[in-house]
Amino acid sequence: MRKIRVLVGIILSIFTSLCIVLLCFSLVINILGYRSNIANEITGDKIKEVQLGMPLEQVISILGKPYHIETDLGLHILSCKNPKPMFKMKVKESTDIISIVDSIFNDTNYCCEGNKEDIQRGKRATLTYTKPVRFSEHYAMLWVHLDSNYCVRCVYAKQYEFIMGNVCIYSLSWKTDKTTLEKMPGEVYINEELFNNCFKNEIDK
Repeated sequence: MRKIRVLVGIILSIFTSLCIVLLCFSLVINILGYRSNIANEITGDKIKEVQLGMPLEQVISILGKPYHIETDLGLHILSCKNPKPMFKMKVKESTDIISIVDSIFNDTNYCCEGNKEDIQRGKRATLTYTKPVRFSEHYAMLWVHLDSNYCVRCVYAKQYEFIMGNVCIYSLSWKTDKTTLEKMPGEVYINEELFNNCFKNEIDK
């Protein structure tokens, strides 16, 4: 009986300690609130200036250089022995984004047939303008997706939520006509409250 009481005491002690740790962590997260890491201190108004079909040079003139450039290459056959990793690169002021992405998609040293098929589907690149923020309850996330001509095909922003997961707060993308399959003027979705919290304009700072 004594051993059972000792065991119960140990379990309760561990449980209490865990609760205290979780409570303290939750309090820290709540105190920190919004702590975003956004390239070039991009504002909401600047994001709204970016339009579908806009060339890369014009995007950079509005938003500046991103933190990272990446491709969504990653298709391989199951038997691929040396699969090439997905490409992600830090962008510097001197980085020539077009030349780098061109070199990746012009590389014919395929690791497998899946990789060959993936590359031959056409160029796709993504500009990442935000970084994760540790111990923040909320932070902004922003991507600009480019098509094979290095023009905007989608602008997408989320708010990171510590408890609820990521929430879409802004999306600009093409709409496809179901009959002709032609691209139509872009569809825009925006959660004004969350978007303005994440990407404050100069007047709000």
